[in-house]
Amino acid sequence: MIIKIRDPKDRDIAELDALLKQVDAQGKRFLIERELRAMKAGIAGEEDCAYYINFYFGKSDNWCVVHDLRIEHQGSVAQIDHLLINRLFEIYVIESKNFSYEVAINDSGEFTLKSGSHSFGIPSPIEQNKRHIFLLEKFIADRGLTPSRLGIPIVPRYRSLILMSPKSVISRPDRKTFDTDMVIKADTLRTKIDEVVDKMNPLQGLAIMGNMSTIKTVTDFAESLRSNHSSASIDYRKRFGIEAATDPIQTVIDRSNGAEGQVERKYYCFKCRTAIPGNVARFCWNNKERFGGKAFCYECQEGM
Repeated sequence: MIIKIRDPKDRDIAELDALLKQVDAQGKRFLIERELRAMKAGIAGEEDCAYYINFYFGKSDNWCVVHDLRIEHQGSVAQIDHLLINRLFEIYVIESKNFSYEVAINDSGEFTLKSGSHSFGIPSPIEQNKRHIFLLEKFIADRGLTPSRLGIPIVPRYRSLILMSPKSVISRPDRKTFDTDMVIKADTLRTKIDEVVDKMNPLQGLAIMGNMSTIKTVTDFAESLRSNHSSASIDYRKRFGIEAATDPIQTVIDRSNGAEGQVERKYYCFKCRTAIPGNVARFCWNNKERFGGKAFCYECQEGM
C-alpha cells in the first residue's frame, strides 16, 4: 500500500520561472535554467520509477511504499526517492536517476556520463544511497522507531537499489571486479526483488517467514517515517544571489517614446500565486524567521 506520494514541485518550478523573468544577468539566467532542467529531469525520473513501484507494490497487502522521504538528523539530510518495506522488514532504499546519456561504470565504481564524443564524471549514486541508508538506519535507531515482536526488536535489513530509466544504456565492469547488481532499469524492479527471494537459503527463508510481521506493524512503522518527513524550503533568491525587491514602485523605460515613468511592481503569493500588495510582501520579508524570506497573501499567512 502507498503511505506517501511524491511532494509536488509546482511551487519551486513557478518560483524559478518567475526569477527567470526578473533576471537579466546572463550568468544567473544560465544557473536558473540549469536548475530548472535538472529539477524537471529529476521529476520525470522519479515519476517513471514511481509508476513501476506503484504498479507492482502499491496495492499489495505485504508491502508499504513511501515516496520522496526527506529525513533530517544531527545536522545531516537524506533525500530518499523511494522506500519499499515488506513484512520481513526488508527496507529497499531506492535512488532513481533519469540520465539521457550513456552511463559508464568503471572498475572502481566511478560513474561517467557519455554523450557522443563528450564525457563527464558524476557523483556515484551507489555511494549516495549508502549515505542515505547510513543516516536512515541511525535515525530509526536514535528515534526508537524500530518495532518489536514478542518484546524483541525487529532488526530491519537494508537493501540498496539504483533505478535507471528503461531507455538508458549502462556499461558495467566485470561483476568480480566491482559489483553493480544494485543498478537496474526501473522496469526490471519486480524481477530483481523476486531474484533476491529466490537466492534466499531455504532454511533461512523458513525461519524468516516464521517471524513475519503483520501488515499493521509495517504500516505503523512506515507511517512513523512519513510523520518525520521534513519538506525542503529553498530560498532560490539567496542561492542565485538575487536581492529581494523591497519597493513596490520601480522606474522603467517606456520603449514607445523613450520617456521615463513609474509602474507598480507586481508581487505574488509564494503558496497560491495570487497577486498581493507591496506592503504585504514587505511584511513577510521583514519577518523572515516566520516566512522564510518568501511573500504570502493574508489567507496563506494565517495557516503558518
